[in-house]
Amino acid sequence: MKKTIEPALSAAFATADIPRGIELLRNWLITAKAGEPEALVRETRAALRAKVVLLMRDLLSCYPVTILGAPVLLLASPDSDSCRQQMPHLSLPFPDSDTAQPCADLRFLGWLPPDTLLPVALPFRAEHHPVAVPWFKPTSAIALFRSHAGVFDCDSIALPNSWWAELFRPTAGNIRLASRVVLPYPDALEAARVLEASANAKPPAAKGLFLSDAAWHWAHSEGVLFHETCRHMYSDDI
Repeated sequence: MKKTIEPALSAAFATADIPRGIELLRNWLITAKAGEPEALVRETRAALRAKVVLLMRDLLSCYPVTILGAPVLLLASPDSDSCRQQMPHLSLPFPDSDTAQPCADLRFLGWLPPDTLLPVALPFRAEHHPVAVPWFKPTSAIALFRSHAGVFDCDSIALPNSWWAELFRPTAGNIRLASRVVLPYPDALEAARVLEASANAKPPAAKGLFLSDAAWHWAHSEGVLFHETCRHMYSDDI
């Protein structure tokens, strides 16, 4: 894999031939198998790695009509003992006509589990990526969205609390949810892994390939806070 694309990418970047680099990596990603993008970045020499990561993030996310992810922490508790016996976990809801457009800048596509490997097949099929949350266990997931070409700053996007409430209204059980940022989906996957580890009082996941230092520290702190909050609220169950 490395032998077939890295020399060509290196040559394109060395001559500042960005269109050629885009073409090379885009064509490679079209046929890449699950986990191969991460492997390519790890195998790329250090001097080239940051440029490959930057370009790969944009291509995977389909910039400028970007696929974005909101890393979410959830704690689900059943309404009753009978509910817990009948349902071993809570299945996260798929988009429908009432929840497909949380705000003007985003369209809700569905969910990804945090252990998803790149690349995600597009167009996205929500039914191919069901996510289930066990009772009383802090669990992360990525809410996946499609933005439009006019969105330049993820920090400016706010998902309304009312949309989250409407999304989970049909589900059985009670949901405690924390979600504060929207990121390109490769970054969101890595942030979700840090969130889940920290929320379960485990050593946080390493920074990964795409996530910035600032976003990693945010995810770690958010997970620790979620753990402490849930521990006090559900001390008999967690």
